[in-house]
Formats: sequence, structure tokens, C-alpha cells
Amino acid sequence: MRRAGMHCRRMPNTTIPVTREVAEKLRSEKQADEDMSDVIDRLLAEPPAGTVAEWLKSLEPLEGRGVFTPEERERLKREQRRPRMP
Repeated sequence: MRRAGMHCRRMPNTTIPVTREVAEKLRSEKQADEDMSDVIDRLLAEPPAGTVAEWLKSLEPLEGRGVFTPEERERLKREQRRPRMP
């Protein structure tokens, strides 16, 4: 949720130490138009759903959006046709 007119480059930065696992989780949450500060701000601003109904409502912005990129879908289709042997 980028705030209009606000860019981290203009604001003072603070470095915070996090584990590699936490950094990877943050990267996986990052949306195309966000920097890491935006990700953290968004995650802290959105409290977890208290009920299933709240959770379902929170998913509405994702409706119609694909989970995989077109390249990932093609790779999955290829692998379905040629399953890996254990």
C-alpha cells in the first residue's frame, strides 16, 4: 500500500537485522510496486482475520489474479506430462 508522494529514498533509513528466513518471507510477500518498507508497513497494518468470513473478505482483492506467472504455468504443464520418477 504505497502512500502517495512518499518514497523511502527521501526519508531516513534504518537497518534492522533479520534472519535469512524472515528476509525470504518478506521477499515472498513483496508486490511489484512495493519496496521492503511498504511490505512491512502493509503487513503490520493488516491484522489477521479473526473469523473465516473476515479471512474470505480479505482475499477479495486477489480475485481473478493468477497464483503462477505464465512461465511457471508452462513449466508445471510440461512437468505434468513428464512426471518425475522418485
